Amino acid sequence: MDLKPLCQRVADRLGIDPLEIKFEEMIDDSRLYIKEEYVAINKKFENDYVECAKAITHEYRHVFQIFYANMFNDDRARRWRVELSNLVNTSNINNKGSNYIGQELELDAFSFTKYYLDKYESMKVENKINGYDEIIEKYISINYNFL
Repeated sequence: MDLKPLCQRVADRLGIDPLEIKFEEMIDDSRLYIKEEYVAINKKFENDYVECAKAITHEYRHVFQIFYANMFNDDRARRWRVELSNLVNTSNINNKGSNYIGQELELDAFSFTKYYLDKYESMKVENKINGYDEIIEKYISINYNFL
């Protein structure tokens, strides 16, 4: 399965450089390794184009968010800088129940994934978390010009 054309299309849409894709044994579906400059996708999705597309689109959006937060100084960039400095992910969720999916960065990445894959790749994406698609749809309706 050749993911490079998809990687290039998503990167072009976001105005970023494509990153290498590696398949790894992991608990998460995917993860962005910033310093190493690659996206890791769970090995169980190695032959699943739709799941790979979701992972690539989601993680590339995080690259865009980092770029945006560091290049601009509007309200969104300032909010994202704060979240990036206090980022909660699956490796550092605390015992008080910090919920990384409630962060704007995650909502934006999930929303971009759903919007981009539907509009440009003709893929319908449904989130696995009950009720989250309604939140994503609202975010898209408010921010569609930014996605």
